[in-house]
Amino acid sequence: MSVEALTWALNDAPDLPPSCLAVLIGLANHAHANGRAAYPSRERLAHYARKSVRAVANDIKELERLGLIRRGDQRHVFHLPADRRPVVWDLAMERRRTVPGSLDPFAEPASGKPTEVPEPVDNRGEADFLPVADRGEAGFRAAGSAVPTGVNPASHEPSLNRQRTLNRASAGETSPRINGKKTFTPRALTGAALPVQRDTEQCPRHRGSSATNCGPCRSEALVDGR
Repeated sequence: MSVEALTWALNDAPDLPPSCLAVLIGLANHAHANGRAAYPSRERLAHYARKSVRAVANDIKELERLGLIRRGDQRHVFHLPADRRPVVWDLAMERRRTVPGSLDPFAEPASGKPTEVPEPVDNRGEADFLPVADRGEAGFRAAGSAVPTGVNPASHEPSLNRQRTLNRASAGETSPRINGKKTFTPRALTGAALPVQRDTEQCPRHRGSSATNCGPCRSEALVDGR
């Protein structure tokens, strides 16, 4: 196959009857780059042109009469049996018609390149997704999404975390309140910051002091004896 011969048949062959175009393209498909040594069988040309073998023979006679093809070197088919040798044809590629200025290849876009500039990304219209606030209820809660009002913008529902924060235990409690109920026993309020030793007996008059070694009791005894 020769691109040059096919281009000549499609674009440059002069005085070509439309009915003979398919047969000329079939011959160009088997020619060399210089248009010579094309020898497809008439059956193959009939297959290309969707015609009968007799119609192909008539087209070949017309192309030869118009000077678009001529008989070439028949030695190219000497390797074939004598009764099955097709005729070798050369294309008259030196003959060319004038191409209209509107079909100047430099005035047309190159093959495979778009002729229109695609629209910018910003002009494609609205996006296919919605902001987080318009998506409806989300399946998860991002960290730090709780707001002072106690509403999570991702789910439009009150945050349980916020509810637990508002129900923190007051002074003297060792755990927060959940749904208004205590989960642990409240711690007794004492005036001392020191921990109370619960494994020893305490003074009945002075809480937090040992019954066997109560400092306040010793101080009172010294005052009364003096």
